[in-house]
Amino acid sequence: MGRFIVRRLLQFIPVFLGTTFLIYFLVFALPGDPIAGLTAGKPANPAFEAYITEQYHLDDPFLVQYLKYLGGLLTGDLGQTFSGQSVAEVFAERFPVTLQLAATAFLIEVVLGIGLGVWAARRRGGIVDNLSLAGTLIVISIPVFVLAYVVQYIFGVKLGWLPPTGIAKGWPVSYILPAFVLAALSLAYVLRLTRQSLLETFSLDFMRTARAKGLPGGRILWRHGLRNSLIPVVTFLGADLAALMGGAVVIEGIFNIPGVGQQLYASIRLGEAVVVVGLVTALVIIYLIMNLVVDVLYGYLDPRIRYE
Repeated sequence: MGRFIVRRLLQFIPVFLGTTFLIYFLVFALPGDPIAGLTAGKPANPAFEAYITEQYHLDDPFLVQYLKYLGGLLTGDLGQTFSGQSVAEVFAERFPVTLQLAATAFLIEVVLGIGLGVWAARRRGGIVDNLSLAGTLIVISIPVFVLAYVVQYIFGVKLGWLPPTGIAKGWPVSYILPAFVLAALSLAYVLRLTRQSLLETFSLDFMRTARAKGLPGGRILWRHGLRNSLIPVVTFLGADLAALMGGAVVIEGIFNIPGVGQQLYASIRLGEAVVVVGLVTALVIIYLIMNLVVDVLYGYLDPRIRYE
């Protein structure tokens, strides 16, 4: 296991470098003048313009800027915003909000997705099964931003059950609507994946043997069936946890949530390449770690899997 983890960590290096290079290139290629964004399009003071240009290496070629950024990463420096604040400080302020949103969405996805998937599989062809399959098709076909505005209007504005924007009321009240919208698409996939995987497991020989021995249905399901059916579900969930943080960029904008996504949007508008790359770099590291954790979980869920 130790050798496997070391090997995976070494594989992370080219992925990390490739991702940061691509993001830095895309931000560098964006049209517009960062200084003009700072001054709202008004003529900048020559001294101020010279200071910003020198401080953030705006006159340097793309590769020079990127290499200087990588040099800063080796010392733990993610860069600075145009206001002089450290990107690491910005991330530390914003990330807990995004993490709460993503964790709440992940909880909804796991509890409802797996729970309804198990229920549908145990009652194949029944009302619950048919309704869940129809519901997932509807959710999958609706764009996330459309679902967000519909849910926001119905439950936040029209009925007034939950706050439509902001996080003034704290967790969990302020996070329920945005977290549900963020989790909706993944929830549909988890439900269908859990159902299909369980149905395939139910038809295997060891499950028929367990039933022939007269074992209780609950024990057969939870101890034998679900554990062997969860590997594809865990694979999806592991990758999706990091994807939820990426999806939060859109959701935070719609629901006015002050997380990493909202800061990314603001930094893109200002042309703060270092801030955008710094925040994305931190998210990429989290994504890679989550993938490693998922790989390790495989061995626990399925003893047949052995890492050399």
